[in-house]
Amino acid sequence: MQEQFVRPPRPRGVVLVLMSTIGCLWVLFAASINWTSAPFAQQLWDALVGKADAILHGQLWRLVTALLLHNPATPSHALIAMMLLFFFAAPLEAAWGTKRMVVFFLAAALIGNGLEAVAGVLPSLATPTFYGSMALANAATVAWAFENRYQVVRIFLIVPVRPLMMVGLLVLWHVALLIARQASAEGLVAPFGGMLAGWLLCDASPLRRFWLTKKLGHYQRELDLLRTPAQQRSRTRKGGPDLRVIRGGDDSGPKTLN
Repeated sequence: MQEQFVRPPRPRGVVLVLMSTIGCLWVLFAASINWTSAPFAQQLWDALVGKADAILHGQLWRLVTALLLHNPATPSHALIAMMLLFFFAAPLEAAWGTKRMVVFFLAAALIGNGLEAVAGVLPSLATPTFYGSMALANAATVAWAFENRYQVVRIFLIVPVRPLMMVGLLVLWHVALLIARQASAEGLVAPFGGMLAGWLLCDASPLRRFWLTKKLGHYQRELDLLRTPAQQRSRTRKGGPDLRVIRGGDDSGPKTLN
């Protein structure tokens, strides 16, 4: 197995903004909640975290804002998310561009936290509050793995694995958490929604292949329409109808020019 190591590009654009926002909000809430008794910090936290009932009753901003919040009691929650975004989301933005990356993140947020909110109606899957960007991190990890399947990733900087094997381990880990009913801060379902979004929106997905095929067919039909008049003009020049010139005055009848 030939190993190919690629140095990840520096975060830029939406990935840099996202990582900076996650870090700044963690510092803000950790300092406010842990070191002050001001009630506004907890009130703001409660207004931004994900709550299934609130989302299903129209507070849709929680689908996005919940992704930006991380456990104020420990820095590891935010650091792990930022590290995954650094290694897997930054290369995607360098390859896709900022516009597509924004759409990718929004779709991952809606699918991941949307499924978490819907699953909240089931008591066995309900999580009172959920927050964290693991749905985004999982989406970026899966998308990167499918588009770089022939590279090698070293888990813990030691164990070499193929990217698709890494995805399999990620799925097994969250399945184990689901079986044990040990929900992470993001909930039991949102991480699966993020992985689903990453697979559906990467270049190797059947959904994107179908969309590109439809787009290619549309362009092909437009090209055929542009070519048709030129072909008709070509046939007219080779064997077109007779041209007639009608003169005025006393000349009798039209004359035919072949």
